[in-house]
Amino acid sequence: MAALACLLTLLVPVASAPSPASAAAVPGGPELVSNPSLEEGATEPTCFSRVGWGTPATWEAVPGRTGARAIALTLSGHTEGDAKLIQQENAACEPVVVPGKSYQISLWYRSTAPVALTLFRRAGGSFGYWGEVRSYPAAPGWTRVVATTPVIPEGTDRLSFGLSLGQNGTVVTDDYSARLLGEAPADPAGELVANPFLTEDGDAGMPACFALAGWGERTVSSALVDQVPAGSPAGARSYRISISDHRSGDAKLLTSEDLSCAPSVQPERSYRVAVQYRSDLPVTLSLFRHTAEGWSYWQDAATLPASPGFTTGEAITAPLPAGTDRLAWGVTLAGNGTLETTGYSLKAAPEEPVLPPGDPALMGSWSVSATELPVRAIHSTLLSDGRLLLIAGSGNDGNQFAAGTFRSVVWNPTTGVFKQIPTPYDMFCAGHVTLPDGKVLLAGGTAAFPGAGDGPNTFKGSPESYYFDPKDDSFHRVSDMSDAHWYPSLTKLGNGNIWAAGGLNANAQGNVATQMFNTKTRSWLPLNQVPQTYTYWGTYPHMFLLDDGTLFYSGAHTFGNGRPGTGSSLYNWRTASVLDVPGLREKDMRDQAGSVFIGPVQDQRVMIVGGGNTDGNRAAINLVDIVDLKAQTPRYTAGPALPGPGKLYVNLVNLPDRTVLAANGSKQNRSQSVRSAALYAPDANAWTSISPDPVPRNYHSSAILLPDGRVAVLGSNPADNSFELRISLYSPPYLFKGTRPTITQAPSSVTAGRSFALQVTGDVVKAQLIAPLSATHQTDTNARLIDLPISGTGTRRTAQLTANRNLVPPGPYMLTVSSASGVPSLARWVWVP
Repeated sequence: MAALACLLTLLVPVASAPSPASAAAVPGGPELVSNPSLEEGATEPTCFSRVGWGTPATWEAVPGRTGARAIALTLSGHTEGDAKLIQQENAACEPVVVPGKSYQISLWYRSTAPVALTLFRRAGGSFGYWGEVRSYPAAPGWTRVVATTPVIPEGTDRLSFGLSLGQNGTVVTDDYSARLLGEAPADPAGELVANPFLTEDGDAGMPACFALAGWGERTVSSALVDQVPAGSPAGARSYRISISDHRSGDAKLLTSEDLSCAPSVQPERSYRVAVQYRSDLPVTLSLFRHTAEGWSYWQDAATLPASPGFTTGEAITAPLPAGTDRLAWGVTLAGNGTLETTGYSLKAAPEEPVLPPGDPALMGSWSVSATELPVRAIHSTLLSDGRLLLIAGSGNDGNQFAAGTFRSVVWNPTTGVFKQIPTPYDMFCAGHVTLPDGKVLLAGGTAAFPGAGDGPNTFKGSPESYYFDPKDDSFHRVSDMSDAHWYPSLTKLGNGNIWAAGGLNANAQGNVATQMFNTKTRSWLPLNQVPQTYTYWGTYPHMFLLDDGTLFYSGAHTFGNGRPGTGSSLYNWRTASVLDVPGLREKDMRDQAGSVFIGPVQDQRVMIVGGGNTDGNRAAINLVDIVDLKAQTPRYTAGPALPGPGKLYVNLVNLPDRTVLAANGSKQNRSQSVRSAALYAPDANAWTSISPDPVPRNYHSSAILLPDGRVAVLGSNPADNSFELRISLYSPPYLFKGTRPTITQAPSSVTAGRSFALQVTGDVVKAQLIAPLSATHQTDTNARLIDLPISGTGTRRTAQLTANRNLVPPGPYMLTVSSASGVPSLARWVWVP
C-alpha cells in the first residue's frame, strides 16, 4: 500500500524475487553502471569508491550474490557519520545522465542494521550530495532495492548512488544498476502530492509519504482520525495535532522529504499549494525545498485564519529558486490548540499566457508613454474636458502623511502636461464620483495610518468631503459626512444624488452608516434622513444602480471574506431591505475582483471577474460569473474563465465596441503580478487573449477609457510599497480596422426620453453614451455604456435616449458612433441634465 501511495517514485525492497517496481517501470536504456557486479579490479572493484565520514569503517570482499565478489562494510564503536560504497567520481566511471529525464537505480544488499539509499550528482563540474531517497530495514538475506530517481535537474550530467550505514552493523552490497526510464513526464497539471487524503498507511502510525515534524518546548499529541470534510473520497482521514504546555516551537505534518515521495518540481515555476484544515489558532503554510545541498526551509507561503470547520487554505508559491528539484510542505501549529489537516494538494500553477505582439486588428497594441507620473496616482477620474484628475493624497506613504504632504495633479493625455493641484487633506482611499454638473465629489479618506502594533488595514477614516471643479482646477470644501469613511463606495442615483457606504470609521472599525449627498444643496444629509440597514457592506463594495432604482452588490470588494450569505445582494436603499442573490462561486475569494456591466446597461447583466483573499493571502482565482438582473429571480451563473492564472487587482473597462478589456493583476496579495490580458465579447460569451500590458501592475492600479478610444493604465503599488510611475496606453483592435466614422454635428446636451439629430460620416450602425470613469481599487460602480438606438441613413441620423433616469443618471457622457465592424468615432461630450 505504501508503494501505491508514493505514486511519483516507486521504491520496493524484495527478497530474492523480481521487483514489482521494475515490472511497473521497465528501463528503456543500456546499463550505465560500470562493473555493476564488482567483479573487475584486483583488490578494489573498478569504478567504485569507499566513502563516508566520522567513525571509520572496515571493509572486506566477501562472496557475491551471483559472482565471486561483493563488498561488506562494518561500523563498530560508532559515534558519528556514515559509510557507503558508491560509483567512483570520475568521467570514466560515473553514470552519465540527462537533465529532464528519470532513471531506475537498483542494487542488492543484506544488512544487520537499517540503511539508506543516498544519491549524489555532478553539476557545474563538481560532485555533491543530492539527497536521501529513503531508509530500508535490516535484511538477513539478499534483498533488492529498486528506485526511480527524481527528474534530473538542469546542469546535472552525472549520478552516483549507494547504501549508507550510519550505526553499528554490517552491510553487504552487490549488483548495482542504473538505466534510463525514458522521458520524464512533462510538468504535470495534475496532483503532485502522494496520498493526499491520507488513505494509505506508512510506518509507525503515520500516513504514507508524510512525517510529523516540529521543534521547541511543548507537549505534542497526534493521531490519524476519521473526521474529514464533506465530499472527501472513500477511506479519507485527517491528521490531528494538539499542542499543550506551549513555551516555544511548533508542530506540523509534512509531506515526506524522502525522494520517493517529495514531489518533483521545476525551478522558476510557481505552484499552487492547498490543504483542507480546521484549527483553533491561525496556522501557517510552511515550505521546504530540496537542492543539490539537501533540504532546507524556504518560506511561509501564507498565514491561514483559525476555522472551527474544515476550510481550504492555499497559496501560489513564488517562482522556485534555481536548483530546486523537490518541495515538501505542511501546516504549522505554533501554540496551544488543535489542528486537523487532509486533502493536501500541490499542482503546477497555470503559466501566464503572455502572447507576443500580433495582428493589432485582432489584439490591439500597447505602448508606454515617455512621460511618467509625478504622483502616486491611486485615484483616477476622467474629467469632462478630456483631462484626468489623478489623486495620491499621502500615496500610501506614512512619512508623507506625517509630514502633511498630500498631492494631486491634472494630466492632459493629449499634451502630456501635468498640473499640480493643492490638496487640502489626505484623500488617499477616499470615495469619488462625477456629479451631474461635471464636478468630482471626494468623500472620506485617511485620518490616521495604523499605529505601532496595529494590523495592516487599521487605517482610521476621515469624514471630510470636497468637490473638484475642472473650471478652476481647485478643491472646494462641502459639509463633512455624518460619519468617517476609509474605502467608501459612492454610487450616483437616478435623481443625481449620491449614495455612499462602506469602509472603516474613525476607530478603524467597519462603518455601518449609509450616507446620502444632495447634489442640489451640495451637502450630506443627516443620518436620520437616510434609510439605514446598519449592515457593513465592506470596503469599496461594488454597488451598481439598476433600472428600477435599486442597487446591486456584485460581491466584489476589498480585503478578506465576502458578506455573509450568498455574498451578493439586491438592495433597496429606499426601504433599507436586502435580498440575497444566489450562485456566486467562491464568494470569499472576490476580494479585489473586478465587476462591471457587460454590453449596454439596458441589458442589466453584470460580470464579476477573478479575485482573491488578501487577508488570508490566498491564491487568486480566474472564475467569471455573470448575472442577468432582468430575470424574475436573478442568479449568478458560471461564465467562461478568464484566460491564464487566477488574478486579483484586475482592471475591467467597457470599450465603445461593447467588449470588455480585462488587464493587469497578481496571483497573491501585492505580489506575483500577472500581465496577461483579454477581451470579452458579450454576444459570443467568450474571451480572446491579447498581448499584455508591457508594465506589470497590481494593487492601486487603474484603467481609464480616453475620449480618443484608447485606454490609459496607471499605477501599481506592490508589497515593497514602491509605486509604478510609467503610463501604459492600450489601443484596442478597433483602432486598426480602417477609417473611423466621425460625428460632425451633435447637441451639447440631451434630455432623457428625447430623440436628437446627429450628422455623421462613415458606415454608422450604432451609437452609445459612455460614462466617464472614476476608478480606484478596481472599483467604479458608475461605469456604464448606454445604447442609443439610431435611425436614418447617410450623413443624417436620429438617436433616441432612454427615458429611464436610473439607466442614464444626470451628468456628462462621451458620445460615440460605431461602424458595422465596431470602429468607434472620437467621442464628443454630451450632457444629460
